[in-house]
Amino acid sequence: MGISNYALDTFVAQDMSKLTQFSINSLAEEFPNADKWFAQFVLRRIFQAHVPDEKAALAFAIIRRTHAALQEWELASAAAQGDLRSLGTFFSVLRHLESCIGSVWQGLEFARKSLGQDLFKKGDGSTCERLNWVYNVSRHFDPEALPQGDNHRVWLSDQAMHTREQTVSFDELREAIRLLALVSEKVAGT
Repeated sequence: MGISNYALDTFVAQDMSKLTQFSINSLAEEFPNADKWFAQFVLRRIFQAHVPDEKAALAFAIIRRTHAALQEWELASAAAQGDLRSLGTFFSVLRHLESCIGSVWQGLEFARKSLGQDLFKKGDGSTCERLNWVYNVSRHFDPEALPQGDNHRVWLSDQAMHTREQTVSFDELREAIRLLALVSEKVAGT
């Protein structure tokens, strides 16, 4: 006998009973050389000096965050193939996506600082503002201060990551990963 919809929504996670299928599509075919980015980057630095020494740490930081985001996305995609009413499946997907959004935001933030350009203006409702919001609230919250009925600060629907205030769709997160991956490919030279 499975857990009732009421029990899932009340005792496990907000709206968990509404899950039918996560739309977390793999990016592996688009970036088959992601595991080679590091070696390619190092070889290009040695033989072509394509990145000045003072920018090497920044380039590594962006590539590392992008690589981590891709790995977490792929792990979430694989986990999402499991039984969505399984608590282990749900929390595995949530954990991988929270790690993914963290890596994405950190990579974007490194790029922003390097370019001296804002990613969003407070209150603009852009994807970057919402990514930043979900990233921050997933890290900085008091579990004992959540509103009544909320078991988690961030939860999932079939199409998105949610907080009470903001939502980031899986498509938006996927596009942010894709953007960082294209930058990483260019920096690495793959």
